[in-house]
Amino acid sequence: MNLLRTATMIVALTLIGRLLGFVRTLYVSNLYGTGMEADAYFLALTIPMTLFMIIPGAINAVLIPTMRGVLEDGNKERVSNLYHKMLAVIAVGFFLLTALGMLFSPQIASMYGLVGEKADITIRQLYLMWPSVFFIGIAGLWASVLNSHQHFFTPTLGSVANSVIVIIGMVALVPLSGVDGLSIATTLGYVAALLVMIPTMRKFGYNQRFNWHLRDDEDMKSMGERVVPIMIGSIISQTTIFLERGLTTGLGDGKVAALSYANQIAQLPMAIFVGAFTLPLFPLLANYVKRNEMHLMKATLQKGLSYLLILLLPVTVGFVLYGEPVIRLLFVRDAGAFGDTAVVWTFTGLVFYGVGLYFLAARDLITRAFYALENTRTPVIIGAIGIGVYLLSAYLFIPPLGHGGVALSASISAMAQAGLLFLMLWKAVGKLLDKAFLLTLIKVVISCAVMSAAAYGLNSMLSTVTPVIQLLVGVSISILVYFAALYACKEPLIHEIVGKYLKRFKK
Repeated sequence: MNLLRTATMIVALTLIGRLLGFVRTLYVSNLYGTGMEADAYFLALTIPMTLFMIIPGAINAVLIPTMRGVLEDGNKERVSNLYHKMLAVIAVGFFLLTALGMLFSPQIASMYGLVGEKADITIRQLYLMWPSVFFIGIAGLWASVLNSHQHFFTPTLGSVANSVIVIIGMVALVPLSGVDGLSIATTLGYVAALLVMIPTMRKFGYNQRFNWHLRDDEDMKSMGERVVPIMIGSIISQTTIFLERGLTTGLGDGKVAALSYANQIAQLPMAIFVGAFTLPLFPLLANYVKRNEMHLMKATLQKGLSYLLILLLPVTVGFVLYGEPVIRLLFVRDAGAFGDTAVVWTFTGLVFYGVGLYFLAARDLITRAFYALENTRTPVIIGAIGIGVYLLSAYLFIPPLGHGGVALSASISAMAQAGLLFLMLWKAVGKLLDKAFLLTLIKVVISCAVMSAAAYGLNSMLSTVTPVIQLLVGVSISILVYFAALYACKEPLIHEIVGKYLKRFKK
């Protein structure tokens, strides 16, 4: 399966999953808006959501290079033993983590500075969501194993199953259990994401049993040495989420929920495009490094960074142009709890999150390049520096910008980390980018300017139609104008994509 085809499949499934995720968010916003219950739910959701971003990626980073090497050797028994040992470690480890999390849920709530009824609601949501952590750990292992076999469909399908079950669970349980139904449904969604992969795991010949013969196993030792710094680096990279919750809680009720809604919109393109390129590119980067084909590794990395630039920079501009009407279309209902104040708060967060989109994506992709080089120390150091940048930015920008300063600080931290990682990788392997990347950047900026001018003109022309029609027509034509401008600028990556799809269409 080639890169473009794999990326297209991942984009399609991720888009479906995220759109369904929006249905879930719309349900929550319509019921609770930016009220106390919404804050409590999103505070509790931080735990599984953060681990969902950390754990699968960390397992992926250590397991894929090792398993790819074992698979290429053709030793099926060694592959099976490696999986059973990983299953034993992860199952027991995450069971203990779940138990400890439930035990210390009151202390976690107090760390957010919560008291009274809001604290009680948050603690209850934590109790209900901690079991999802166990299922996230197993799902991360299974997804990494399947990715090692160059199979990306089923793990990505898990996000769709997750969203479907969460929606069904919320609709069924919230009338009976109130806000507790949201958390129960969330946990059931992670169970569904795991269950979807069972048939494919059986197809590849993996059965579920433990192997505790860990001593003197070179593969496990090698992965153990790498997983600790990767986990530390991943935790550091996600620390801003917990800092964000703590900083925003002190700014008044509703701000946590507003940033959560804004972040979910911002994460939609991140999940679609970063997942589409990071997942299939990482095994490629690891293979090139193992074969010492560094020129191919660097060319692949540049191509990934160029694609992300083409896709994400116009999204940042689009958040400014269309963010407020999108929020109104998604969240505002006549009888709902999401009012004009919530729209303004959410739009503010969305704009400032949007500033850092490309840099977040570049940071994650360059980090994968370091993992392919089996250098796990550098991302940890840069991640720690990123936390310092975040705290300094928050100190400077929260007083004038409020919760917008919290979102802007996350973007500034991502910029700093991406820039430092890029410089360190350049130092390690030599020149990473050539003039083609600079030309792509110039063409993307020009095309974004053309798109913005077209959007302003369209807004004037469509001022008399309904907001929904204005938004749908405006966004659709703006996207077409952007890609037409890139095509007119003779951007080779766009011509390559168009050429491949035209060739496939003719066939």
